[in-house]
Amino acid sequence: MFQEVKPKKNGPGWDKVGEQLVAKESRFIGDERSKEKFHLYFCRVQTKAREQAKLFNEAVKNAPLLKPSEDEVSLPPPITFLDCSVYEYTNYEDVRCGLLVEKFLKGRFTKFNSNNGFVHNHDRNGASIHLAVGEVQLTDFVQAFSHWVYETTKHELLVCDLQGVLDMEGRRPAFRLTDPAICSKSRGKRSHYGKTDLGMKGIRIFQRRHVCNGVCAALNLPPTMGKYSYRQQT
Repeated sequence: MFQEVKPKKNGPGWDKVGEQLVAKESRFIGDERSKEKFHLYFCRVQTKAREQAKLFNEAVKNAPLLKPSEDEVSLPPPITFLDCSVYEYTNYEDVRCGLLVEKFLKGRFTKFNSNNGFVHNHDRNGASIHLAVGEVQLTDFVQAFSHWVYETTKHELLVCDLQGVLDMEGRRPAFRLTDPAICSKSRGKRSHYGKTDLGMKGIRIFQRRHVCNGVCAALNLPPTMGKYSYRQQT
């Protein structure tokens, strides 16, 4: 954890001040030049995912079938990605170094899907809301987000490897995510989105493993090669 600190006024030691932050580094990279590239790709992917999330939230807001069926508390949870920054410092050898820094996520950290086929099991006992389309699990929005990006970018991009927390502390639940991956159709030898871009291999795996849900149906997304779990509710 990376925090700003200041001396205590009364007694020895330190006080923690400001919001909690996390510093990230790749355990597979040792030299600073490679770390700089890693930081660049990380921020580029997360920034692109955040842009897509804003568009997705707007699409959800405007979808008639995703309107609350009972009360305002049942509003769909927005999907957000953390802002990321690179903090520079000089180490004991007088070498300029950098660290990825972002907010500390409070709550249960969950991996919802990955870039190699993993999909978080559907939790029928998890939090759900009642919308015009019917009862929807909150985690359905995360899985539908990956599907929505793939369709709205005309099959060029897939935002996956979605992980983070479902923040239930506010008046409205919200997904706060970090460290996504982007698989791109046009991936070449040097991907624009780093080593986690598995290209068409990652996209095909997603198509086979993704199970469409009520959010996919409400957004009029065509079913993937996986099963369509919402058939019995339409």
